[in-house]
Amino acid sequence: MSNKSQNKFLKICCHVIFIIYFVLLIKIVLFKYRGLITTFENLIAGKLSGFHSYNIIPFQSILEFTKLMFSGHFFRGFNNIVGNVFIFSPFGYFMPLLYKKCQNVKIVILSGFLVSLFFEICQYFLYLGSADIDDIILNLLGIVLGFLFFKIFEIIYKRQATKYGVTIILSILGFMVAGYLAVDYFGIMFRNVDRNGQTDSSNDLPIALIDNIQVAEDISNDEPDAVSDNEFDIWGDIMSFDDSSVTINKTKVEDLEDGVSIATVNVENPDLQTVYLTETTKYTQKDIYDANGDRVETREAAGEDLKIDKHINIKGYQSDNKFFATEIVINNYLFM
Repeated sequence: MSNKSQNKFLKICCHVIFIIYFVLLIKIVLFKYRGLITTFENLIAGKLSGFHSYNIIPFQSILEFTKLMFSGHFFRGFNNIVGNVFIFSPFGYFMPLLYKKCQNVKIVILSGFLVSLFFEICQYFLYLGSADIDDIILNLLGIVLGFLFFKIFEIIYKRQATKYGVTIILSILGFMVAGYLAVDYFGIMFRNVDRNGQTDSSNDLPIALIDNIQVAEDISNDEPDAVSDNEFDIWGDIMSFDDSSVTINKTKVEDLEDGVSIATVNVENPDLQTVYLTETTKYTQKDIYDANGDRVETREAAGEDLKIDKHINIKGYQSDNKFFATEIVINNYLFM
């Protein structure tokens, strides 16, 4: 085989690896909780429902995970930060390796920014998770590291065929390591729990919502579940609020295939419930740091912590056809 033919063959192999990586990137970022088919079926049917949130404050999530690192859960905080960095590093490496026009760092960064931004927008508007500016910041850092790695390779390996060959070997090793970590450590992110509490791998839903599912299964579509004659316990996303009341879009149970359920809210046809606040209403916030609920911190909160789209649990009582809150629990998901 001539050098030209060898280079062409090895470059094609690198293209295939890059395509496989990008498909896996889409799966990990966008469809780790809900499958592609289910998502597009919901989109076509106009049923945009599920969990979503956003953060537009730079370094807020990074700071939260940094605190987590130094509060006895180093690896969970570390992996959330480093994972967002290194998951985009191959993008910063393969782009200049395969495309000459992308050997300018500005072009690579701009391309990576647009891809990362697209992912974050999709996560929010398709209810696939959390749109977070910190994810974009960490992704761009990973892209820069990948580009630097490419430049180092250019210095070490002068022959193009050698660069392609080494890239193929390292990519295979990288896929093996990533696969091991996904199964051994991050496997919980790719599993479900069915109604009997058994894991199920047919769909991709956040394990942290299991408590919500169990509560939501007891909630009818029209009325809150009565704990006694006038008490209730409901879940939902905040649609609006003021000093005297909060209106939520109540949580429903969405039945997926294979008997798996997920707690969702319907955006197109919201099931609204207005609950009135009193001077004795208690506010609590749950900071949920990981999908399997191993790290949950509960702390006191206040009315000022209520925000549009926050998922909350309201406990209270009914009097004269009005609902009054005795306690509001604000769920703050930090792992999305």
